[in-house]
Amino acid sequence: MSQAEGAPSGRRLCRLDEIPEGGGKGFWFGRDVERFGVFVLRRSKGFVAYVNSCPHRGTPLDWQPDRFLDVGGRLIQCSTHGALFRIADGVCVKGPCAGAVLTRAAVWVCDGVLYLSDEAVHA
Repeated sequence: MSQAEGAPSGRRLCRLDEIPEGGGKGFWFGRDVERFGVFVLRRSKGFVAYVNSCPHRGTPLDWQPDRFLDVGGRLIQCSTHGALFRIADGVCVKGPCAGAVLTRAAVWVCDGVLYLSDEAVHA
């Protein structure tokens, strides 16, 4: 992977324009017990990224591939028990893990390509 001078190293996820405005995209890495996922949500003012794991049970949040939001598209919804999280900060506002927070994923964009920080890959 080519890298911009001074930019942190990371794993290429996709081109940012592959994530529709108001939508999301999930990514999985590793195998078995080392398997972990992240997802990115694209918003008009940029994007947010979180580890794809509910703080209540540790289960993936997407109820279908790349589907992370509630019907209104305003909150992240857990596929397992319906807990709802604010997009901006990942705080659970309703459900069995109310007050818990999703773990942010360290991602960055270079030349229109989205990368996951190497620190997240080795965590």
